Amino acid sequence: MVSHVAGSLLCLILFNQTPATPVAADTLFPVEQWQYNIKGRRDPFLPLIGTDLSRGGVASHLSVENLTLIGVLWGDRGYYALVKDGVNQGYILKKGDRVVGGKVGEINRDGVIFDMTQAGVTTKYELRLQEKQRR
Repeated sequence: MVSHVAGSLLCLILFNQTPATPVAADTLFPVEQWQYNIKGRRDPFLPLIGTDLSRGGVASHLSVENLTLIGVLWGDRGYYALVKDGVNQGYILKKGDRVVGGKVGEINRDGVIFDMTQAGVTTKYELRLQEKQRR
């Protein structure tokens, strides 16, 4: 009987404890918070070269009506288009990359040709380099 009373008191003491530091209600484990102060440096969490646009990746949200063609690069691996959207976010496109309502059909030295499909009808939309941008 004494052991039963002692066990009951021990349980009351243990289960009525509160943590010394409050734990957030949405997590069981404390999470360290980090702040990165840029101070003129590049953000280390952004990709170094472009954005992966293959297989309907990040660029599939791009609308061709809001794109501006900045330049065209070419080399052994083909042509790449440098474009920016309406909020000046830059992207690198290659043949086959997806955009809203279609995909990049062809890239040449003069511009980009998109194959746009709406209601089963495929049309071509061309985005050309301006004369002053050609070198």
